[in-house]
Amino acid sequence: MFDLNCGVRLRAFRSSPTETDLESILSLYNDPRVAPLISEYFVIPRGQKLKDEFKELIEKTAEMFCIIETIPPLQSESTPASVSLSQFMGITGLWGRQERGHRHVNYSIVLVPEFWDKGFGTAITKFMVDYAFHHLNMHRVSLEVYEGNDRAAAVYRKYGFVDEGRQRQARWINGEWKDIIHMGILVDEWKKLKKEN
Repeated sequence: MFDLNCGVRLRAFRSSPTETDLESILSLYNDPRVAPLISEYFVIPRGQKLKDEFKELIEKTAEMFCIIETIPPLQSESTPASVSLSQFMGITGLWGRQERGHRHVNYSIVLVPEFWDKGFGTAITKFMVDYAFHHLNMHRVSLEVYEGNDRAAAVYRKYGFVDEGRQRQARWINGEWKDIIHMGILVDEWKKLKKEN
């Protein structure tokens, strides 16, 4: 578990019979404000199949996958331990490639809209990229962002990601074709950025 200075906690994914994060994750993919920005699938109601697929994806390919939540205030003695005072904010992950020897991961972050434009995406992106290079010894971190998701692209560029390519008219979103923008940052670029800051 990681507590960031911005009031955000990154914690492990939970999936047990009594406690699961899959419902919260599913809510992101069923939110019409969020789904067009994150999913390669058409925006339709999603259910158990997506939860099963997502759980398998986490178990098989995630180098690091975290639930993003608010840091709860200190609980009083009268608050039952089973009551969570934290609020689900989203998910973030570093996703492994087929050949780990290349030291290359894909980065993703999805926030609940109520937490957009408050600096959380920038703080989490900084932490995750730092963690990938410093602790996981990655050589490069890549990501994809859909054309029109200018908020996310600005966050990535702010933290050193550069445009590496574009798949033209690759996704049908809200009645129009959108490009997929490929971005990445190399470990040497990250080191230079760290020295400058």
